[in-house]
Amino acid sequence: MLTPNLSTFAKLGILAATLSVVPIEDAPKPLAVYYEGATVQFAPEMATGHRAANLGPWIFGARLRDEKPLDKRLNLYVVVPGSQYRSAVNPEYDHNLIINALTHDKAREWDIFWCFVVDPEMKDDFRSEHDLLLAAQQTFTPADLFDAEDIPGHEVLKEKSDIEALGDLVRYRRKDGTLPRLLILPAHLAVSATAENPNSAPAPQ
Repeated sequence: MLTPNLSTFAKLGILAATLSVVPIEDAPKPLAVYYEGATVQFAPEMATGHRAANLGPWIFGARLRDEKPLDKRLNLYVVVPGSQYRSAVNPEYDHNLIINALTHDKAREWDIFWCFVVDPEMKDDFRSEHDLLLAAQQTFTPADLFDAEDIPGHEVLKEKSDIEALGDLVRYRRKDGTLPRLLILPAHLAVSATAENPNSAPAPQ
């Protein structure tokens, strides 16, 4: 299993981003997530009244006070687009959730990362950290008229980062003019949760 650290992501040319936050009125519901291709259960710790790390209606847990990414934490990836969770309001919010470890009944801290498919020709439905990291190292040559709006999930990318136009992608271009097929961006948010492989994980809603 490939386990990235902060230096690994630095090499990928990642950008700090933020998640929207809402107050948690009730305990967050367990979420179905992928671990090495299998569906397991991700259960955020209860923290009623705290602000939440979320994407639309999907709550990943209560925000921890120390939100700086730490090597000791595990990783929760929010992959846009994806087929696991689908939005009835805006398909751009369709996503997959991937983790890089199980916790065996013990709550652990998790750093959250955004993963955005940049190459419109990439149709992979990612379900493992290994495949995500490989995709982030691949590049493609944009078409002559390629623009930021051609990026799948470009509305979410704009909302969660400072990438709004083609010029904002310059920092990610290689010397040969190619772009990474997938961007992995730290959300600078962390949550606490258990991740287990029960007999049956909750179905996506």
